[in-house]
Amino acid sequence: GGEKTAPLRVLVDQSSPSSAGSGSQTDAQPTARSGNSGDPVFIESSIAPEKPYVGQATIYTLRLYYGVALLDAALDVPNGDNGDLRQVGTDERSSVVVQGHRYDVLERHYLLQPEHSGSLHISAPVFQGRTLPDLNSVFDDSLGDGGLRALGKAIDVQVRPRPAQAGDPWLPAQSVQLTVDPLPSMLRAGEPFSVVVHEVGEGVSASQLPEISLPAIAGAQVYPEPSSTIERARAGSLQAERTRRFAIVVDHAGRLHLPDLTLPWWDLGNDRAALARVALPQLQVQPGSVGQGAVDANASKPDGVATTAQATGSGLPSIASRGWQVATFVLAALLALALAWGWRRGQADSADASAHDGGSDMQAPRSTHALIHALIRGEPAAIAQALCEAAPAPRPQHLREVAQRLDDPAQRDAVLAFDATRWSGDGLPSAQALAQLRTAFARAPRWTAPAKSRSHADALPPLYPE
Repeated sequence: GGEKTAPLRVLVDQSSPSSAGSGSQTDAQPTARSGNSGDPVFIESSIAPEKPYVGQATIYTLRLYYGVALLDAALDVPNGDNGDLRQVGTDERSSVVVQGHRYDVLERHYLLQPEHSGSLHISAPVFQGRTLPDLNSVFDDSLGDGGLRALGKAIDVQVRPRPAQAGDPWLPAQSVQLTVDPLPSMLRAGEPFSVVVHEVGEGVSASQLPEISLPAIAGAQVYPEPSSTIERARAGSLQAERTRRFAIVVDHAGRLHLPDLTLPWWDLGNDRAALARVALPQLQVQPGSVGQGAVDANASKPDGVATTAQATGSGLPSIASRGWQVATFVLAALLALALAWGWRRGQADSADASAHDGGSDMQAPRSTHALIHALIRGEPAAIAQALCEAAPAPRPQHLREVAQRLDDPAQRDAVLAFDATRWSGDGLPSAQALAQLRTAFARAPRWTAPAKSRSHADALPPLYPE
């Protein structure tokens, strides 16, 4: 009827690496089934760079193309006879259309660092898997029993030796950069500041980056921290970064000259030796604290000569420390006097009670000083031992037996609470239990009178005769 559609224009490009049929080692290789690009599974392998140096970080890439739903799959890691292969990064997944067939792609990267120059052979990768038959799939006729097997292609490359003009350390890379984090604008003598250095290499592994070190700095002490590394694999290349922090303490005020940092490396792009460098600025250091400033001011004086400010500055910490020591000693002495006064008063009350009750066996507790000092120090083991030793004979074996023999309810409750805290948590008595024990035993322990012995006629025979 005279109507027509608009023309369709299609641009036909050259064969891409994902198209099967070319003879290069980076091309997709057909599976072992038929050798045709229409197979349900095939493997593509490549290596970059194609002519690496010895020790250079080389990326071996595997791409698995599969056009069916897999039940299970295994992609064997190939072997290299000139260095070990280890996977870097994570698996990358995508989908492509190859000669009219849609494939899912699993891409995996491996790091290989040749150990010596010469021939480098990487064996062919092997894939094995299973799939369920699908009547709607274009690959259904070739699946058979659902088992799949694909064989890639082995790769052989030549590894170049290390150039004679290469520096030390040997660091072949696409690029290397040295950077330093911004330094503080205000510095004081005696106060530390940090210098953070970064090494970033393109085309290198983290193990290839040398350890970062700072040379000796005149008039300063350098304290390095352990370094950390990061390794990334992307777009068939490897990037690594090493970071290290240094704490620097300047001895005196004035100008601080920080040395430049350098790192020799081999430029793979231009195939020549190169040097990474970062210049550190000169810093102005202000005087430190009063004590530090006094020391700096008298640094040039002869031995034995010191100003009043220096003596005063150096004596401040000592005076403060002695003040705390004196205060602690006074508090301990007051607590000891209070316990001793309460103890003597308790002894007098116990003596009166003993005389009134006629209990001649009620004697003054032993190890009085040991218990007082143990309560002052607050040591659990010493307190428990002193309480057991303070009891009249026979000596108790544990604190619960001590509590059973105490006549004062407050002292009994304090011992039981103290004993309970020793068997809970971290085994240390709580401050509340210790304070309760000190309050209860501000007076001497009050022990129960021994039970009157029964007559021989009234006594029962022993339950367990000896």
